[in-house]
Amino acid sequence: MADISPIEVEFQRVSALRDEWTTLGTEVSRLEARRAEIMGERFAMLREKLPPGAFDHDVAFRSMAAEFAAAANMSQGTVEGDFCRADTLRRELPEIAKAYAAGLISKRHVDVIIPPTIGLPYGDADAYAQYQARILEFAVGETPARTGAHAKALVAAIAPASVSERHRSARETRNAQFHSLSDGMGQLVITTPEVLGRAALDRATAMAKVVFEQNKNDTSPDADRRTMGQIRADIIMDLLLAGKAESVTGTAAESIKATVQITLTASTLTGDDERMAELDGSGPVLPDLARDFASRATSWSRLFLDPEGMAVSTDNYVPTASMKRFLRARDRHCRFPGCRMPVHRCEIDHNHDHAKGGATEICNLSHFCKGHHTLKHPDLDERYRWSATQLPGGAIAWTSPTGATYIDEPPPRVMFV
Repeated sequence: MADISPIEVEFQRVSALRDEWTTLGTEVSRLEARRAEIMGERFAMLREKLPPGAFDHDVAFRSMAAEFAAAANMSQGTVEGDFCRADTLRRELPEIAKAYAAGLISKRHVDVIIPPTIGLPYGDADAYAQYQARILEFAVGETPARTGAHAKALVAAIAPASVSERHRSARETRNAQFHSLSDGMGQLVITTPEVLGRAALDRATAMAKVVFEQNKNDTSPDADRRTMGQIRADIIMDLLLAGKAESVTGTAAESIKATVQITLTASTLTGDDERMAELDGSGPVLPDLARDFASRATSWSRLFLDPEGMAVSTDNYVPTASMKRFLRARDRHCRFPGCRMPVHRCEIDHNHDHAKGGATEICNLSHFCKGHHTLKHPDLDERYRWSATQLPGGAIAWTSPTGATYIDEPPPRVMFV
């Protein structure tokens, strides 16, 4: 029998720990699903005796939740929310409940799958069936965060009128509030359309990065040692109070504009229909808001999709620019499994290293954030170095140091299929 190297022994132990941890996670999901089934059954008993709307239903519901909360040493508000989610699973999302019980998805998946259903037509069995089938197809093997964004897009595709109405109503709640904290600090909270909020944060982040990188090279005793978060907060307050980033030295950072990537159909752009647009990686955007952004855009990419909603090409014929446009449209975020860093914060990687003969072709290029790009750097010790291979259709196969492989599929655009 051949001797096993110390590195192989270490990898075997690491793999065993990873597999046991994953198996326990699946078991935890099954147990959480059983808890949800129990709560759903208890709620069903209450519904049968006192249907919603009946006299004393509300007080009976609170009493029921209070008992479970007391038994589990939990807050009553948390338990009431759990009861409502369990009831929705039992009555409206039976396929989600089955996948949950089988350990295919986690409680965190369920928590992001349920809320968007408020945009589906009440009692429309076909809409709920379509939603369950499509979201499960995506959620199994994906993170809760990506699943939540996909769920919102799915509902907007299935019931665009309902979602649009809800977005227009929600936009009326925009507001700004201030909350005092301890030690002279406070929180400024702004409620605004998501696309505007993300754009504002993106600009502040980009400006802060310029300042942070400048500060890293300053070795003087009085150098600026603020963190990224501190710089970003200072810039936002400067812009609000003075109209310019006074804490920024130089003009490079102040010239930065916000970047978001929005996709909408040509017919929506021209006003021929009112289909929801999509803030890539996040969810639906009202068509009039998307058209306003489009009217200010300095460049365009026309995107073609296949029947499954996958990006297949753009119409720019300048090779380098066309490839970049296509990759931005296809990837939308870092292509490491579960990562949601937007493409404009990522680097384009040659999956097969260019220095080792990797071609500069679409089938060998994808976006990775700096942190995940670093994981495959050739200078890394083999005990920590990952590799990434692009498969047909744009899927990326990541192989860990222990030899395990994880697949990241390119995200479909369900809203435009």
